[in-house]
Amino acid sequence: MQPDLTRIRPGDFTTAAPFPHAVIDGLWDPDELRACAAEFPPGNDPRWQTYPDPKEVGKRAGDARMWGPATHAFFERARSQAMCRALEDATGIGPLTADDLGGGMHMTGEGGRLAMHRDFNRHVSLPLERRLNLLIFLNEEWEKEWGGVLYLGAGQEVAVEPLFNRTVLFACGPESWHGHPDPIVGGHWRRSLACYYYAPLREETAAPHSTVWGER
Repeated sequence: MQPDLTRIRPGDFTTAAPFPHAVIDGLWDPDELRACAAEFPPGNDPRWQTYPDPKEVGKRAGDARMWGPATHAFFERARSQAMCRALEDATGIGPLTADDLGGGMHMTGEGGRLAMHRDFNRHVSLPLERRLNLLIFLNEEWEKEWGGVLYLGAGQEVAVEPLFNRTVLFACGPESWHGHPDPIVGGHWRRSLACYYYAPLREETAAPHSTVWGER
């Protein structure tokens, strides 16, 4: 079932502070998300891509080679033309196309964190600019004290707890600082799905850059 993105009003998205974003609860079929969560491999599975940099220590990423049937079905829907058109209507950004570069399954365990950062701005092999990030949390239980809270803004103005079936959609750009810098404690696993969307380069597109890291 396609999510109802008419719940995101373009005006609300574009005027949100500190940069365009929306946080929506209950957007996806909960049984479908639970099926995706059940397909996450354990943390010690050697297929996970891991990151030794202390700014993103403990993060695990899994591409299509790790997905089960429910996860494949989810991403087919998330990357569909229908989803791209719905996101264009909701955000005013387009024309959009989805790419799995860096997306997929994400999982972070005890001690893991992701420092505040801005993402790379151009596709590595296509003349496209990264314009939207879509994150969906899969954690049936989560307490703020466990860490792993997603912050938006250079001053961490918006705090988003990674609760089950909570979707975060935000525009990528020079103001789009985000991360979960507080290390996870207590042996909990923070699970999410991520899909990224690109659009053709614009005159104002900045020169290519990789991830830009903040101080925290």
